[in-house]
Amino acid sequence: METVVLCSRVDPASMNIKDRLTEMLGDFEVVEREGMKLLKFDRLSIVEIEHRLIYADGIDRKVSEVFGIDVGEIVFASRHTSKDGRKLLSCHVSGNVATADYGGKPYSLAKPAPFTMKMYSLTLVEKMKEYGLDDYTFSLEVTHHGPSEVDVPSAFYEIGSTESEWRDVRAAKAVAEAILEAVRRRENREWVVAVGVGGTHYAPRQTEMELSTRIAFAHNFAKYTFEGLNKEFLKYAIERSEAEIVVIDEKSTVSKIKKMVAEACDEAGVEMYKSKQAKKEFAPVG
Repeated sequence: METVVLCSRVDPASMNIKDRLTEMLGDFEVVEREGMKLLKFDRLSIVEIEHRLIYADGIDRKVSEVFGIDVGEIVFASRHTSKDGRKLLSCHVSGNVATADYGGKPYSLAKPAPFTMKMYSLTLVEKMKEYGLDDYTFSLEVTHHGPSEVDVPSAFYEIGSTESEWRDVRAAKAVAEAILEAVRRRENREWVVAVGVGGTHYAPRQTEMELSTRIAFAHNFAKYTFEGLNKEFLKYAIERSEAEIVVIDEKSTVSKIKKMVAEACDEAGVEMYKSKQAKKEFAPVG
């Protein structure tokens, strides 16, 4: 099973991260087929595609078929865009709740890579200090945009939020190094996989727990998805995430949603925790 870093030629942040990875990884073989380029290294493979990553549904199957690779995980190296232009390094799983405005399908979720995301988050905040990226912040994001049809573990690892940051070599180097460390050390049996419910797009409480507890978040659903979020879909997210617990942001979760989450957890056979409870229960040992 092989890790594939997926990059888009139309995404400057994606290609910036790719260039930093190739500098670190050394010699590679190149294969070009069906508009895709494979860079084959000893530790992983990089695949370049021509279109935007958010429209790459089924890319795990396509890469496997075209290049004969047994794809075990996909790392989406991507830009992040926001109206406020914040300097942000972020990661999240892709997928959609009720609508699919930016790739993927409605009520469809990519399979998450919570252990890689966890190791990446912990490593990246240290790399940010090392490279003096004091003007950037790190954050998880909630589940949003495509591709939603990805059946191997995956997540987006992003640089944002303007052209200046996308082309920032220091930021891309920190991200690339954190990706390699995460891929190498992603398995940790002490971590507890969680689905998050509630909060804003940048999931501040989930981000805090990702960095300070044994919880490894998979899918996260912001308060703005509550109108479309339902019990069956949440059970699907728990199953897709292979989650052991669900953590709610109690300050932003209304009673109707709390009741729905509790019922979904009961039927899925997992525990529901408020964020305050989860921080205490899953604090790092020692």
